[in-house]
Amino acid sequence: MDLMSIEGIDEALELLELCWQFRPVRVLMAGHQLGIFEALRTPQTAAQVAKQCGTDPSMTERLLIACCALGIVQRDKGKFSLTKLGKDLLLPESPRYIGGILGHYENLWWFWTGLTEVVRTGKRESAPPAPREFADKWHEFWIWAMHGIAANGVGQWLASNLDLSDRKLLLDVGGGPGTYSVILCQRFPNLRAVIWDLPRTLAIAEEVIKRFGMQGRITLQVGDWNKDEFGTGYDCLLMSNILHGPSSQASMKLAKAFRALEPGGLLIVHDFLLNNEKTGPLPAALFNLMVGAYSVQEIMAVIEEAGFKDVRLVAYLPKRGAGLITATRP
Repeated sequence: MDLMSIEGIDEALELLELCWQFRPVRVLMAGHQLGIFEALRTPQTAAQVAKQCGTDPSMTERLLIACCALGIVQRDKGKFSLTKLGKDLLLPESPRYIGGILGHYENLWWFWTGLTEVVRTGKRESAPPAPREFADKWHEFWIWAMHGIAANGVGQWLASNLDLSDRKLLLDVGGGPGTYSVILCQRFPNLRAVIWDLPRTLAIAEEVIKRFGMQGRITLQVGDWNKDEFGTGYDCLLMSNILHGPSSQASMKLAKAFRALEPGGLLIVHDFLLNNEKTGPLPAALFNLMVGAYSVQEIMAVIEEAGFKDVRLVAYLPKRGAGLITATRP
């Protein structure tokens, strides 16, 4: 084989680069776990950061250099500080903080570490457990991760592809931190919302609502979809990331959504969705490997079977593998 004349070099380079993408993620996770980013509220030398965080000075400087390359840290006259992006995403007081995402990734890391055995046995428990310090906070990390994702692009994408200007009352089923409701209420001044979820999740949603000053327009409702109806009298209903493939009890949830909506009410479904050929895109395929995912065609059929009409894919975000579907209750 003449290596100077082979085809597919660009594709091979792209795949090899993808294989290295665990490295920047681990840089962010390590910086978060060690308190590096909070130490950079004011400019510091690497030695000062290391002393404050209890880390090795040489390796701390190397980590900070990597953070500079990621665009979240800057270096000036021997001192490091956070860039605007770093401040927006990595300080807990920021409304766009992604610390929950990084903590959530610490828990997910162990599933992917054990993927070989999970595929071999078909049992998720074949993967090694996450360290106790992360596993004990999995729910908190998970819900705050949902906030970080919604607040940094996905929520804005969702809201920009919907017209709720004539809608009055939204039910956000399994609404988690309530960030999608916040963004939708910000975009549509006449809209009010109810976030429907379990008590410990609503405790985080309450904090998010207060942070954005939405107490007068967004309320909380305790509910468990395994036992409770969703209520009645809503003219729009959001189901975001709660219909993850055939194991998600989608038909049961959609039946309750149908009963909760008034005639003419709008159902909004947002989720990871595979293409109809089930060959990608990559984010949806990876989510399907870990949790499960419908194809676009499959979820639309399930929605129609629940009695909804005018089922439409209104937007698709390939970079996230996310689809946005609307339907109407007749």
